[in-house]
Amino acid sequence: MSSAEHTVFVSSATGYQGLALSKKLREIGWNVHATTRDLSSPAAVTLKEIGVQLKEADWDRLDVLRESIKGCHKLWLCLLPDWDDPTRERRQCANMLDIAKEAGVKQVVTSTTLGVSQLDANVRVYPGSFMEKHMLNKKDVENSVEERGFEHVTFLRPTFFMANFLEPKVKRYEEIRDHRSWTTSMTAETQLPILDHLDIAKFAVAAFQDPEKFHGRKIGLASDQMGIQEMLSMLAEAADQPGSIKAHFMTDEEIEAQAQGTGFANTHKVLRTASDYIDFDELRAIVPSLTSFKEFLEREKETVRRTYPPRNE
Repeated sequence: MSSAEHTVFVSSATGYQGLALSKKLREIGWNVHATTRDLSSPAAVTLKEIGVQLKEADWDRLDVLRESIKGCHKLWLCLLPDWDDPTRERRQCANMLDIAKEAGVKQVVTSTTLGVSQLDANVRVYPGSFMEKHMLNKKDVENSVEERGFEHVTFLRPTFFMANFLEPKVKRYEEIRDHRSWTTSMTAETQLPILDHLDIAKFAVAAFQDPEKFHGRKIGLASDQMGIQEMLSMLAEAADQPGSIKAHFMTDEEIEAQAQGTGFANTHKVLRTASDYIDFDELRAIVPSLTSFKEFLEREKETVRRTYPPRNE
């Protein structure tokens, strides 16, 4: 298909979201342009094999970025935080959007975070915390998209990834992997919305295929929802080690004592209210076949077992 109307520049194409979306777009015959820092990486090789037009460069190489976006009608905007340089994400966002606007891109579908919904609702986040910086950066990304006046814009706001429990993402939650426990500021009553990254691609494709219907929408994304211990028990069961992973719920005193910390445990208090910003009826009206956590674990069973080998090995 050569039509520019069906040509998408996919940022972060070698990442979880971008790779899934690129595959989905190619399945329906759409053209995909992308850049990667390493053309020899496994993800880049996969992209080339399915026909993605791929150029080697990072997002600070504006000349290559401009060449890659040229001829694209649509943009998938999914940027990565850089905690060593907090300004980088916003700078790269501005550059990519300006180039897209100059190139005649008409539609932008953006992936940010459910935290933007919570910021908009004035949910308390610890000042200066990792979570606050992340949420503010993503809100700024959304503002940047809106300010440039593209014909059609859609914001997808993912919640907690199911893949966070597995290699390689589990390195952020190494306590679960290494000690088979999760110390968290969520509670035993928290119903945590969780998301399969493959479902994000389904929502993005729906938005790209119907720009008018999805214009201006800000959609909190989740695939399933459950209690923390229930989730960990399912994970342990999938690893053939039933009952081996336990949640430790922090007291309010423990949370306040760590309020200025840089880890995830205390900042995850904001996830206590995440379910308030998910409308499963709305989501199933768009994607009827959302992936349950059980289905995800079955699909990723090999990775589950590799991430959680028996403790006596």
